[in-house]
Amino acid sequence: MQSNDQPSIPKEVKEFFHIDKGQTLLIKGMPGTGKTTLALEIMSSLCEERNGIYISTRVDPARLYATNPWIEKVLMPRNVVNATQTKLLGSLNKTSKDLSNYYAVMDFFRLFFEETEEMDNPMIIIDSWDAVLNYTSHLIGTSQHSFEQNICEFARDLDTHLVFVSEFADVMPLDYIVDGVVTMEQFNLPGHAGGNMRNRYVRQIKLEKLRGVEINQKTYTVTLHNGRFRFFEPYREHNDARIMSDGVRVPDPSEDRISTGIPDLDIVTGGLKYGSCNVLEINHGVGKRYYRMLTALASNAIKNGRGVFILPSIGYQLSSRDIFVPTNVIVSQPEGDDAVAWGKDLLEKWDALRERTGRPILNIIGLDSIEFSFGYKESLNLTNLMIRNWKETNDINVLVVKSGQESMNMAIHTADSYFLVNELNGGLCLYGVIPRTEPYNMILEDRNRISLTPIV
Repeated sequence: MQSNDQPSIPKEVKEFFHIDKGQTLLIKGMPGTGKTTLALEIMSSLCEERNGIYISTRVDPARLYATNPWIEKVLMPRNVVNATQTKLLGSLNKTSKDLSNYYAVMDFFRLFFEETEEMDNPMIIIDSWDAVLNYTSHLIGTSQHSFEQNICEFARDLDTHLVFVSEFADVMPLDYIVDGVVTMEQFNLPGHAGGNMRNRYVRQIKLEKLRGVEINQKTYTVTLHNGRFRFFEPYREHNDARIMSDGVRVPDPSEDRISTGIPDLDIVTGGLKYGSCNVLEINHGVGKRYYRMLTALASNAIKNGRGVFILPSIGYQLSSRDIFVPTNVIVSQPEGDDAVAWGKDLLEKWDALRERTGRPILNIIGLDSIEFSFGYKESLNLTNLMIRNWKETNDINVLVVKSGQESMNMAIHTADSYFLVNELNGGLCLYGVIPRTEPYNMILEDRNRISLTPIV
């Protein structure tokens, strides 16, 4: 999938670490939500090159480099500390003769902070803090709160950023001691009809507390695609999408398929087959932002010499000034109260477009507009008429449905491909029901360009 130049971590987190030296941050979340990757990405983004120390209670350095090869440029091998239970307790035995209280543990960690004194803008990650407390509970006893206060004071006194990683998502005493708290979460996208076919898990980061920082957005969608942490900015609509003459033409992927106008989506779908019915369901909260997908598709089809028929969905007005080749495009709306007569007129318009270009055409149909004009029963009859015509003429067809509309279930059963667009933390999420795909974050760029990044 295409890459993007946006920062890997939210601007609020960057601003938090720029407020002062010795900032302390707690990263919380259930196992597998991406806490370690986030911590390492923070170090990569903010720490001076190779001026970090990573204390791991779970994996040894060799395994860490094997699973995250990109961090070799961030962490020197000698700065990856093996603090698994056996190694940690063995080190404590070497550094202190008196193991009767928590000062032995304090001395162990003090060594790392003293080592950072010669570094520029250093950072220490302790992953995980829960394991440290568990391994040393017989030494710390009831002094956990004092121990955590002292560790944070080390960071502030020695101007060393400190990141704690915790497997506990609930509020804990450390929440009140550190300067910042963020939580990593994984959850199931809200579904509708279709049961398990629509179950998709996505990740998000929640900014719980960042002292001194104005949190403009509390949650961001994130991904661990290619083993790296990346967040997605919300997409705020500015202007209506237009069918444009400029931009790069995307060639059709094969002789029997046309391009979607979105190279990343072509990789996922293989393109749209001749004679196919492709359904695009729009969930609540998406607004008109999905129309960028349709205008990218229409623009590219015209550039490839194809005629395009558009019946806009309810709420979207498309006029001739929005189209750069009006002779190859027909924009129509349901008219009158006679569905049969309107259906015959529709077939005539398709025939005229096909004759004009000498090849199958692209039809983009807002099924909600038909259902609103003629009712559910007539929309079923019209859809059956259209599908029969498409199979005979090899036209390529996209039906747009809105979540909750009555004819949506009918559309599911007629679809050769079925994709759903969700609003997610201010952005757009796309995933395939037919064929089943992982969820993708959609980045809407200039000139109808759209890129997709897997949310994994």
